[in-house]
Amino acid sequence: MRMLTCLVALLAGCPTDYSQAPDLSESGDFSASPRPDLSMPATHSDAGIATIQPGATDRILLLGTIVSPSMTFEGEVLVEGGLITCSAPGTTCESRAGAVGATIIDTAGIIAPGLIDTHNHILFDVFDNDDWLPLKAYMDHTEWPNEAKYKAMLDVKQCLANDSQGRPTWCPTKYQGTGSLRCEMDKFGELKGIVAGTTSIVGLPGTSAQCFSSLAHSIDVAQNGLGTDTVQTSALFPPAKTSADNVCANYTSGTTKAYVIHVGEGIDAKALNEFTTLGTVTTTQHCLYAPQTAITHGTAFGATEFATMGGAGMKLVWSPASNVALYGATANIPAALDAAVTIALAPDWSMGGSINLLAEMRFADAWDNAHFGDRLDGKALVEMTTANAAAVVGYADRIGKVQEGYVADLMVVAGDRSAPWDSIVAARPRDVRLTMVSGHVLYGDAGLVAAGPAAPGCEQLDVCGVPKFLCVAESSNLNKLDQTYQQIHDALEAAMTEADSLNGGVYQFAPLAPLFSCN
Repeated sequence: MRMLTCLVALLAGCPTDYSQAPDLSESGDFSASPRPDLSMPATHSDAGIATIQPGATDRILLLGTIVSPSMTFEGEVLVEGGLITCSAPGTTCESRAGAVGATIIDTAGIIAPGLIDTHNHILFDVFDNDDWLPLKAYMDHTEWPNEAKYKAMLDVKQCLANDSQGRPTWCPTKYQGTGSLRCEMDKFGELKGIVAGTTSIVGLPGTSAQCFSSLAHSIDVAQNGLGTDTVQTSALFPPAKTSADNVCANYTSGTTKAYVIHVGEGIDAKALNEFTTLGTVTTTQHCLYAPQTAITHGTAFGATEFATMGGAGMKLVWSPASNVALYGATANIPAALDAAVTIALAPDWSMGGSINLLAEMRFADAWDNAHFGDRLDGKALVEMTTANAAAVVGYADRIGKVQEGYVADLMVVAGDRSAPWDSIVAARPRDVRLTMVSGHVLYGDAGLVAAGPAAPGCEQLDVCGVPKFLCVAESSNLNKLDQTYQQIHDALEAAMTEADSLNGGVYQFAPLAPLFSCN
């Protein structure tokens, strides 16, 4: 996918001013439950080495174990331009005319849909747990934004991203206008997804820029690479009445197919009451109780709320790692499953949340095993990050499946091909053999670099002892599209170091958070 245009994202926000939170009387009290131990490395090993027969890079034939994601089979996937033109068992795809002269990659691994991150505050991904973690388990989302270190971290983010509101007085004017690092911050967040097989991200950036979506699809901006932006978002609750009425009007006209909104974040009655408020904030009551509405968090909800959601076709975005860090609890997933609510899984952000969606899957798996009686197997977790996530953002007919006619967003992972779903859940960035967005190969094993763009070329990097390549820069020098990963990294590192010297020096936010973790 490559950038063509730039408009402003609809109703996007960042978590700077929350207002309510919920009671777990129906969903179980997990407030004293420890976070699962995820320190153990992946236990699976490479089941062979991927090989490549170079050819035309706009036509690629992949061989391996295909996860579609509801079924698996040994077969082939043919990519022509930006679309999947064949996905079939055996050698069916290689007989297609488009396969003649194509680059052929025997992945010796598992071919799956690119992961879809439905909840990430992407401009915060330059930070990690060393920069801020909540001091305690809070009751709702109105409390932790008052922590002094969080406020200091927010100041750095607002300064470097040149946010229109909340820019600190110490921020140099050089970070305004064309000196803003908003592009670098967004691309760094997109790259954290790419190296973990994530090809689409709801990033909640607030204001977009022409550099956004040059790597992963930035789903909630106009130039998302999917032809049209039909997603509205809100990180603040409650939404203004006029905004909420506008969403309902857009449901009726069909211009909005997904509204992803933070609701019920916390463990007290105030957060629980947000569900009722969602139904009454609009002029036409309950018009947001609709299939297009996806609630992010819902940690306060119990069987009653999930039954209403299930009956209305509403969806849930689950971010357990962040929920546990902030509130010591997470959403009652068994109740949501019992109510037939479609659930997507997403990491929220990298401070207390997960560094990427693969890590969030492992956290969810461990939490489910410890607290939900192992309701979720590997297949369910993969579906939560692919087909279910595509439904949440209203693009179930375009992304989230390895299927003919779908956008060629693909990931390839190493692992036990006889247990493909479990291998995906166990994977780390070192295990991701290839990431493809709209038919463009952007990341993978060093031996497959010939599948990447020839110009301006790709960068080499070591990922936990595995040689990889990463294709970031484009030939165009417009909108910072010609930046390499090294240039993005160095610009952010220097700016964060400078911010540390200007903001009073009480809190230090350099160095830049890592792009990936080996754990």
